[in-house]
Amino acid sequence: MKSILTPKRFVLISGLMFAAASSCFAADPLAKGTLPDGWLVSAAEAVEFQGQEGFNEPPALRMRAVVPLIEIIKPEPVADLKVVAPFAIQVQFRSQADAEILPDTFRVLYGAFKVDITSRITKFVKVTPEGFVLDNAKIPPGKHRLTLQVQDSKQRVAERELRVEVE
Repeated sequence: MKSILTPKRFVLISGLMFAAASSCFAADPLAKGTLPDGWLVSAAEAVEFQGQEGFNEPPALRMRAVVPLIEIIKPEPVADLKVVAPFAIQVQFRSQADAEILPDTFRVLYGAFKVDITSRITKFVKVTPEGFVLDNAKIPPGKHRLTLQVQDSKQRVAERELRVEVE
């Protein structure tokens, strides 16, 4: 079987053709649209990129290894987390003794499609090796999943999910 890569990224698997929108792979596929100032995700994007489905999807299984850590300080991670927008997001990074955090590798992926919305956050905060604080995260009502990623100087990737229900 052969894979065919075009702007829509078609893949031929066992005689079936699957298409993935190329926007899923772009740095910020929605930059062409306009968002009200300060919003991380619009209500239309939450539907289009399956925020609800992403919230309900089980977390990916990851092998345990020596990797940097991402700790979510705010909102305080609890089961069935409900917040009112705008809300604060405070994240702390912890490196291992043999490497340091590379803030330039920080990424935020949204929903089931894992759309990169990093630029929407870094527009308001400076990400440092210690982490960041975003005081006014604006996300429309509903259930949302944000996947946070960062690498250390040994290219080890840490990943942490923030699942919130906005009222």
